Amino acid sequence: MKLTDKHALVIGAASGLGAASAKALAEEGAHVVVADVDDAGGTAVVEAIEAAGGKAVFRHTDATDRDSIRAAVDFTADELGSIDILVNSAGKWHFDAPDAWDRHIEIFLHAVWCACMAAIEKFQAQGGGVIVNISSIAGVTGSTGPIGYGAAKHGVIGLSKSLVLTHAKDNIRINVVCPGYIKSGATEFLYNDPEASRKLIHDELKVPMDRWGEPHEIGRPVAFLASDDASFITGQTLIVDGGFMAR
Repeated sequence: MKLTDKHALVIGAASGLGAASAKALAEEGAHVVVADVDDAGGTAVVEAIEAAGGKAVFRHTDATDRDSIRAAVDFTADELGSIDILVNSAGKWHFDAPDAWDRHIEIFLHAVWCACMAAIEKFQAQGGGVIVNISSIAGVTGSTGPIGYGAAKHGVIGLSKSLVLTHAKDNIRINVVCPGYIKSGATEFLYNDPEASRKLIHDELKVPMDRWGEPHEIGRPVAFLASDDASFITGQTLIVDGGFMAR
């Protein structure tokens, strides 16, 4: 229970990697605020955490709304007594929208910046804190995915490193996790057909571990980076991809 008495805010925690991160933090003893625009999904994550003996509360949060993000940060600090950990995992793809670039920059990058700035203000007042931002392997390579997605994910890494240089002296640690091909709602269309899924992983991508990653395989690294086991780790980009980037 490495996070006992810690209070964590996970934005984008109603499903996928955010939900896995919230559950992993709770398993280590953190009291987690599950923040998302999806009320039903967020409530289900809270119920799952509580059923496993953890502590969690849901907070409706729109990651495209700066005021909503700040309200979630304030809620965590005020209702729980402090905000010690922030995880940014919100995201939604817009494949065919004419304004897809703007939407992807907004949700995948601007939302991260807004949350970081709001949390850092609290961290400075209380003497420190931890941020873990979720990027992607599309943040360290070129991307043929939805327009703006790769640019935003590159931006998350650059933003995180820049904030480290400014705020490391404030006892604020900031790291980035870059998932590879992980099973989640966002990637379900790539793996719901077993034959196509196998062809993608084995034949096309040639993932060395020869399988999809599972959400908990992102959640656990997030919990590690949030803990004191990572007390001298900041400004780092942790790629969790089954060896894909080793090629």
